Amino acid sequence: MFSTNNKSIIMSLTTDSRDPRLGHGADDQPVPQNEVYLVLSAEEIAKGFIRPVRRSYIHVGKITELKGGTIEPLSREEASRFGDPDKYVAFLRYPESESPLVGKALTQKEVDNVGKNIGGCGSFTTMNLTIAETYARDPKFYGATYCCFCQKHLPVNEFVWDGTNERVGS
Repeated sequence: MFSTNNKSIIMSLTTDSRDPRLGHGADDQPVPQNEVYLVLSAEEIAKGFIRPVRRSYIHVGKITELKGGTIEPLSREEASRFGDPDKYVAFLRYPESESPLVGKALTQKEVDNVGKNIGGCGSFTTMNLTIAETYARDPKFYGATYCCFCQKHLPVNEFVWDGTNERVGS
């Protein structure tokens, strides 16, 4: 059960990864919670936790990162190679380790938001204890989690555990 704004939503749990009621991945549009969520078995959870058991998280959004690259200003002529010359102001050159990818053209908004969280709604979601124990036993078990306010499953790295700056799934 997840809760927000004093509303509770009932759902089921399963340890069967082939259960046809399972949803998969992030959502583009608002959706209700899945009918059932996958969890680790009681035996696996009983082996102990890698992280603390935390039941609540906050949707803070994506953090804009450089991935070790460098930002280079673009002239209007250089920006026109990426489309609208008024749209792009800089180029993020990826490190050699990202080869064959070279880099990405950036808008002023993207440059201004480097290192900041963007897109999160700030809402607080509380999850079922067994799901919380699954996260604590295997932090990478889930790739997406549900935001009750946005009503979407979103990538876990858009959330931090309540009372911390620690990203869910890390």
